[in-house]
Amino acid sequence: MHPAPWSFSWEPLFLALSLAAGFAYAQVARRAHPSTPRALVFGLGLALVVAALCSPLETIARHYLLLFHLLGNVMIADWAPPLLILGLTPSMRAALARRGGRVLARVARPWVSLPVWLAVWYLIHLPAFYDYALRHTWALNAEHALLIAAGLLFWWTVFGSVLSTPSALAYLGVAFVSSIFLGLAFIFSSTPFYDFYEHAPRLWGLSPAKDQNLGGILMNAEQTVVFLSALAYFLVRLLNEEELQHAAEARKAEAGR
Repeated sequence: MHPAPWSFSWEPLFLALSLAAGFAYAQVARRAHPSTPRALVFGLGLALVVAALCSPLETIARHYLLLFHLLGNVMIADWAPPLLILGLTPSMRAALARRGGRVLARVARPWVSLPVWLAVWYLIHLPAFYDYALRHTWALNAEHALLIAAGLLFWWTVFGSVLSTPSALAYLGVAFVSSIFLGLAFIFSSTPFYDFYEHAPRLWGLSPAKDQNLGGILMNAEQTVVFLSALAYFLVRLLNEEELQHAAEARKAEAGR
């Protein structure tokens, strides 16, 4: 017996963690005084996690369509983590870096965080793990926790003052190119990868293969938007840094005359 597609599914663990994160942010905000837009960005990041895992989106993902499962995955892996980190003030990020100490400093290095992010991205979508997770709640929770953790680590490397601007551009470019193959596999395969969805009830006349194809299109489209936006941000920052450097050199030359 499958639940109605638009009934609510709840993952209490992630709802509790989101509420705890929101409460902790509010407590720290009394001292750090984040701007209203920054606080709203953090709140939006938490809202995306809750919307993906505690709503009808999760019901459809767990019982009907791969497309909605992939949508939920990108919401918690690609959308929420950068917003959560950007929602922190510089002083908040510095405090987290101090609390993380050497461990955070080591795992946030690009040659660690990027392979970890890619490994999680590809491995959790392997059919053996994916099908097992859909049939066992604890494994599905592990899947979601891995995606969130890997996303936070990846974007901490980007926005946590770990990389110079040129290095951030290179890091994002390599990540974008390396991550698109999963979506391409979904797009161009005519054979469903997941036994669970092959035998799940169908919605809106979508066959298992078409469901998978649309999921791949969604995945690659959202990654294109997310990564090109981040690349554009760092490209503009690079140009601004070069202008500031040239201006400083000009002032120095003028002073030396």
